[in-house]
Amino acid sequence: GLTSYSRYPRMMAAAGLPLSEVIDRLVPLALQTAR
Repeated sequence: GLTSYSRYPRMMAAAGLPLSEVIDRLVPLALQTAR
C-alpha cells in the first residue's frame, strides 16, 4: 500500500522523495497507461 507506514513510501522518503511527490508522479503515469 501507499500509507505513511508502508515500506515503499519510506524507501522513497529515504531517497529524498516525499509521499506527496511520489503520488504526484504516479497518478499521471497511471492515467496515461489507462488510456
